Amino acid sequence: MSKKGRVKGDKPDMDIEALQAANEELRTKLTNIQIEFQQEKSKVGKLREKIQEVKQEREQEQHKHTAYVSELKAKLHEEKMKELQSVRELLIRQHEQEVARMVKIKDSEIQRLQSTVNVLRDGAADKVKTALLSEAKEEARKAFDSERMKLQQEILELKSGKKQLEEALNNIMQADKMKAADLRMAYQSHQDEINRIKRECERDIRRLVSS
Repeated sequence: MSKKGRVKGDKPDMDIEALQAANEELRTKLTNIQIEFQQEKSKVGKLREKIQEVKQEREQEQHKHTAYVSELKAKLHEEKMKELQSVRELLIRQHEQEVARMVKIKDSEIQRLQSTVNVLRDGAADKVKTALLSEAKEEARKAFDSERMKLQQEILELKSGKKQLEEALNNIMQADKMKAADLRMAYQSHQDEINRIKRECERDIRRLVSS
């Protein structure tokens, strides 16, 4: 009789031990989940730090690119101004030389005409007078045509130089646009990768919490 009572008394003890074992197992699992959660939280923190580093690097790269473009534009403008100043000075020197040459020619022409006038005044024939005047007109026309051709050639050279400078500036601007497009693509690629990693981390955290 006492033996049966002892068996019945042991059963609650076994149930309690089973509950304690299950409770201990649950605590162990909870501890493991908390450890994994802290690890994942640490990973997320590191990921955020990495995202911040990438953002800072991108901002630095954009700042460098902007500074480079500004410096390049300033340098190109300075070189263009120097080139234009050099061309201007050259044209001024050429003009001064041409003016001096024309003055010399005119002085010579005046002297020759004065000599002709003196000859005519002394009773030279009308034919001589007409021939000399015709010769003077022809020489003046030739000098004018020569001067006009030189000026037209200088204008063409200036237009050509201007076109070359504009083409060089356009090429630089196109290269800057391509560089900016590459930077935007690289930034978007970084953003996509960061978003992908964030989604994976969030999914893993939800899976750990729900398991």
